[in-house]
Amino acid sequence: MIAVFAYAPVVCVAQGVESSVRVQQEIRSLEQQRLRAYLQLDSVALDRIISEDYRSIYANGEVVTKSQEMQWIKSAPANSLSTVTATTEDLSVRPYGAIALLTGRLVIKGKITWSQNDFVMSASFRYTATYAKKQSRWQIVASQFTKIEETAEK
Repeated sequence: MIAVFAYAPVVCVAQGVESSVRVQQEIRSLEQQRLRAYLQLDSVALDRIISEDYRSIYANGEVVTKSQEMQWIKSAPANSLSTVTATTEDLSVRPYGAIALLTGRLVIKGKITWSQNDFVMSASFRYTATYAKKQSRWQIVASQFTKIEETAEK
């Protein structure tokens, strides 16, 4: 019996590590889906990924809700982001039970076409995205972006 009790904690720790790795993979995948959905103006995918109580703090300090972001996505001209790329670097996911904290670097480049005007964008951000497990699925509940110099971290 002593061997069984000595073995049980090892099994629990191994299952916890496996679960943590699985959560990290799931959150990374969701984050890529979220960025792709923004670039493709996919409001259906974003509605699934973003929690109803979502708040984001943009790099300029503006606080935006899910409703505001969805309104922007739905009103954007069809090809307004077609030449924009968004890449993530240095992603780290730290699960804490039903919460997972993702941090990383986001690089956005390209031309945004809006109201017959073109805006060239080239910007880098450090960011945090907080995901919560709600009703058996992960959703983003908060994010915050800080603009950084592109050359500062290369």
